[in-house]
Amino acid sequence: MRKPFQDWSLENFVGLLLFAAHAFVVLLIMALCGLLIWSMFADPASEQRMMTETVMQGDVKYLCVEARTGSHIDAMSCELIDPHTGGVMR
Repeated sequence: MRKPFQDWSLENFVGLLLFAAHAFVVLLIMALCGLLIWSMFADPASEQRMMTETVMQGDVKYLCVEARTGSHIDAMSCELIDPHTGGVMR
């Protein structure tokens, strides 16, 4: 039975090793270029926005504060508004 690489010389092994090293370097450069292009077009993380609004339910008014990231509501707090003073009731 024939053994693999039996008739190879040192130059053949060095050539194969250099070919593998060059292939690795080319793949590494392609991966870095791909990551660079992806990072240029990737959507950065959405910023958090604070929104306030006055909500009426019947004759009762609430002052609501929302923290939003994109369309997702992260936090919401509503306080009852005093009808006599116009301020938030404590």
